[in-house]
Amino acid sequence: MRKISGTILVAMISAPVLASSLAAQITARPLIQIERPSRFTIGGGFVVSQPKGEFAENIDNGFGIDAYGLFRLDPTGVLSLRADLGGSQYGSETLPAGYIYGGRVGVEVETTNSILWAAFGPQLTMPVGRVRPYASAAIGVMNFQTTSSVRGTDQYQGETFASTENQSDNTRSWIFGGGVYFPFTGRLSMMAIDVGAKYFTGGNATYLREGSIRDNPDGTVTIFPLHSKTDQVTWHVGVSYTIPQHIRR
Repeated sequence: MRKISGTILVAMISAPVLASSLAAQITARPLIQIERPSRFTIGGGFVVSQPKGEFAENIDNGFGIDAYGLFRLDPTGVLSLRADLGGSQYGSETLPAGYIYGGRVGVEVETTNSILWAAFGPQLTMPVGRVRPYASAAIGVMNFQTTSSVRGTDQYQGETFASTENQSDNTRSWIFGGGVYFPFTGRLSMMAIDVGAKYFTGGNATYLREGSIRDNPDGTVTIFPLHSKTDQVTWHVGVSYTIPQHIRR
């Protein structure tokens, strides 16, 4: 009986010590930080716009940029919502404007013709593999604008002193696209090269091109607008980046 009582006493004394030691071991174990993809991806790149049909008879190819954001609706990223903002410049002309200040100040008038667009819709993506194709569809708005600006020359090169919007018009568009992601590996695994194209089935719009504005001797201008459907294809090369999510375990 005394032996059993002594064993119980030793166990009662040792239990707090063992519990304290076990707690110290658990507390001392370092937390591991795991990085995994979140549901958000951003991307962008350079764009070449190529008009189609009657639109191609009126304007030239354009060059610009496009940026987008993706929100994955499922954990693997097969289905996402995509929003785009972009634009291209398809024409410009620069005229000397020293007559404004009698030639004492070096200035010039630059006129640019641009297309801006915004779009929103779903995207389907193959989420695994070294090559990840995707397809998208969206409804968008296209804006056609021509702007003339007075810019400095010489030491004032690039400075804008005044600007006038000569023409602006909007139209809706259905946009269908596709492309391929080429993901990086290692520390850059959240990034990928993005190559693809989109077809814009643009509606009818009024726009200008190089030579559509004529300066008259009396200081006024005459504008010769163009009107047509605005179908175009855009080709893009860029980079995507999936925002990482950090988890401690």
